Amino acid sequence: MMETKRRGLGRGLQALIPLPSDRGESGVPQLIAIDQIRPSDQQVRRTFNPEALRELADSIRQNGLLQPVLVRRLVDGYQLLAGERRWRAARLAGVERVPALVRDEPEEAGRLILGLIENLQREDLNPIEEAAGIRLLSDHFHLTQEEIAARLGRNRVSIAQSLRLLSACPALQSAVAGGSLSAGHARALVGLPGFEDQEHGLKVVLSRRLSVRQTEAWVKRYVPPRPRLPSTSSRGTLERLAEELQAALGVEARISGSLRRGRIALSYNSRDQLQGLIDRLTS
Repeated sequence: MMETKRRGLGRGLQALIPLPSDRGESGVPQLIAIDQIRPSDQQVRRTFNPEALRELADSIRQNGLLQPVLVRRLVDGYQLLAGERRWRAARLAGVERVPALVRDEPEEAGRLILGLIENLQREDLNPIEEAAGIRLLSDHFHLTQEEIAARLGRNRVSIAQSLRLLSACPALQSAVAGGSLSAGHARALVGLPGFEDQEHGLKVVLSRRLSVRQTEAWVKRYVPPRPRLPSTSSRGTLERLAEELQAALGVEARISGSLRRGRIALSYNSRDQLQGLIDRLTS
């Protein structure tokens, strides 16, 4: 139930970001020293499965790197645009040179999109990494949700749903990134009013093994707990609460009795002050 559904875009990299079709230098893979290539600092993937990398490295040792990585030329080497997972596995396999397609002048947004599409197609980003990449396109490159959807071959609603995950509390985001909670569960729990409520909802969903629909129904029924007064009944606590009330209302406030039962007295010195107090209490 909790496993994240794997999916792909269903179109090749070239269908979304056309690669050079000529037979010139930029259209033919070149063998480049692996140490001359460095990953992009805009890579949205933050985790690479060690076991999957080892398996890919074993395959590369036996068969070579069959698909070239995509790079851009720098003054002192090359920067990866797409294929970091293959590049890491090739290094693990001890490969000294890898085939690479060189693109000299892609714009910055294009470089990020290439890397994002690469990950979406070949090995899914976790939903939080995906959302972070989409947010980067929106915040840094000022692309609208419609433009992002068109570039990634998706619809605007799915882009909005992905971004919604970034408003979740850290515990929810961690659970989604780690695969113990689905993105659908998280989107439902994000509807709770605060981080503490979301963390409580996370515990309920995991302990009861709720489905997404059951989680949505639970969120609709959920009533946030009322804040509790301090357990101590000392006079100092009552005085502090009276000071807080006075600061909030702008008039003298006194509290008598105990924390379980008592009386609040408010004092005013003019008609205007009385009206202001009434306005605050009834607004």
